[in-house]
Amino acid sequence: MKISYQWLKEYVDLDASPEELAAGLTMSGSEVEAINDAGSDKVMSLEITSNRPDCLNMLGLAREASAVFDRELKVPDVRPFEGVPAEKGQAVDCVIENTELCPKYTARVISDVKIKEAGEKIRKRLEALGLRPVNNAVDVTNFCLMELGQPLHAFDLDKLKGGKIIVREARKGEKIVTIDEEERELEPGMLVIADGERSVAIAGVMGGIDTEVTARTRNILLESAYFDPVSVRRTARKLGLSSDSSYRFERGVDKGMIKGASDRAAALIVEEAGGRVRGFYETGPLSAEENVIEFDTEKAGKILGVVLEKEWVKHIFQRLDMTVTDSEGSRMSVRVPTFREDLEKEIDLIEEAARIFGYDKIPATIPEISPVVERKVYARQVSEKLLEDLVALGLSEIVTYSLISEASSNRFPGLVKAPVTLSNPLSEEQKVMTPHLLDGMLKTISWNINRKNKDLRLFETGKVYSELGKGKGYGEVPALCIGLTGIARRNWMEGKRNESFYDLKGIIEDIFSGLRITPEFTSIHIDGIAPCAGIKIQGEEETIGFLGQATKEILNEYDIEQDVFLCQLKPGRIFERAVLENRYHTIPRFPFSIRDVSILCEESLRAGDISRIIAEEGEELIKSIDLVDIYKGKKIPKGKKSLTYSIQYGLDTRTLREEEIEALHSSVKDALAKNLGVTFR
Repeated sequence: MKISYQWLKEYVDLDASPEELAAGLTMSGSEVEAINDAGSDKVMSLEITSNRPDCLNMLGLAREASAVFDRELKVPDVRPFEGVPAEKGQAVDCVIENTELCPKYTARVISDVKIKEAGEKIRKRLEALGLRPVNNAVDVTNFCLMELGQPLHAFDLDKLKGGKIIVREARKGEKIVTIDEEERELEPGMLVIADGERSVAIAGVMGGIDTEVTARTRNILLESAYFDPVSVRRTARKLGLSSDSSYRFERGVDKGMIKGASDRAAALIVEEAGGRVRGFYETGPLSAEENVIEFDTEKAGKILGVVLEKEWVKHIFQRLDMTVTDSEGSRMSVRVPTFREDLEKEIDLIEEAARIFGYDKIPATIPEISPVVERKVYARQVSEKLLEDLVALGLSEIVTYSLISEASSNRFPGLVKAPVTLSNPLSEEQKVMTPHLLDGMLKTISWNINRKNKDLRLFETGKVYSELGKGKGYGEVPALCIGLTGIARRNWMEGKRNESFYDLKGIIEDIFSGLRITPEFTSIHIDGIAPCAGIKIQGEEETIGFLGQATKEILNEYDIEQDVFLCQLKPGRIFERAVLENRYHTIPRFPFSIRDVSILCEESLRAGDISRIIAEEGEELIKSIDLVDIYKGKKIPKGKKSLTYSIQYGLDTRTLREEEIEALHSSVKDALAKNLGVTFR
């Protein structure tokens, strides 16, 4: 953005030098990057942030200078020129077909103009800012653009066909030759200004050459409108076409200046080119509503760490063209003008007061620090304990991508119920938000094996995603994944052996034990995992995870030629049931007694069910239950298996008598036979 020092002084009576003005504007947030000579004038180049479109014009920056240097602002007269009596105007029908992309459109007819070179003052102002003068009508629209920030466009009214203006989306294959003499092919979705037959301008970007104002023009239709910023930005980018108008429309123009800018331009056109102001046409639902914010001077001062005088704050807000209504005490109501849509809350006004007060005047102070002990939530403590135990068991943590391909997602269909798919992914490999962590684990294992790192114990904590249902949003659930492969143990005494299903099961039991939770394992089916066991918390019905061995078909998908054992858990219930407190138990004063029981049962019977029946029958008299042997083979009928349990009986208060132990052991065996139909060896 460029501004002229001499032009700016027409709106605010400054005695500051160009350098002082540049410093003041920079400190208030409108950074001046350079000051260049332009004859008897000085031209400043500024970097205006995207939230301050009100500073993309001379009046806006004059308003800033008015507040910074405490000088009266002289607003240009935006009333229509009244020197020539108005006559009944020519009829112009204005229609907006898409009010989302163009919520307001105005058109003004000016007849009997004489197009020639603009006056010296306007030409010099435009030339100082690097704009090329064209003719008096076009130069006035550019002058008002730079002065007020509202883009305008002048059409040759007699070249518009059908006596109408239609604001519509471009049709497929539609073309237009713009005023830079380039033919451009438009796309559906681009907003255009059209007459009764064809498009005559690209809305908010550039006009067409067919209806431009030339020396032969006698009647003008002056456009002033509001176009959707996103629509203008998208159109300008697709066409590779940028203009002073699109630059401002992209950032949002003042909704309250649409008619005012048209009035100002109409007066200047009549002054420069003669003619008569005839008809004004306006359509569209857009309204310019001002926001009212309650402001507390005392509160603002505490936030900034300075003392703010209420009258000073009120004066500054008025300098910034806000309307202030006094309230009791340190409070006031501030009506924010339409050109400051960035001011929405009280904190925004506090920032306005701070930047005019001067950030350099706000002292650097160390805030008072009160000692506060931040305690971790219980779930966080459990999670950290879980990770520590996994590391202590020799596992290494990995982190993988949360986006995977559809093919990877579908390799485990039993774990994918309602996948979350991106509508515009960066690539096909990053299309689905991962519904399971198995894909990332297997890719990591494959990557390591291909680099000769074949013995792996890995885990990952992450999240899995799913769609909850139409209109219900999306689910994001914490998950833990474990992967084992390669050699489990290698030493000179025992030799070496590979990881197995039971190594993984042992890890699950160890981490559950560390959290004082007892796991239960059930038989379940998951495609791609066989054998596979479900994981529950003892006493609960919900399955919170599974463990098992990846099938050969799955391993082939990842180019893995050695066995891999996988587990995935939803740790939510673990966080809720975990116990982190360590409790001391005294060494038993009285001896315990051990009895073994060998059970012959169906091969499908779960060992966990047998342990549960034993524990329920013995209650507090049973101190431990250990499965010490599983046997299938000689002397065992087909379809059967033999399980041997070692049961420890005892009390903390006395020694159990032999007859008590035998009676209890017989009761346990009776319960097993009755509930599970087993026999004994």
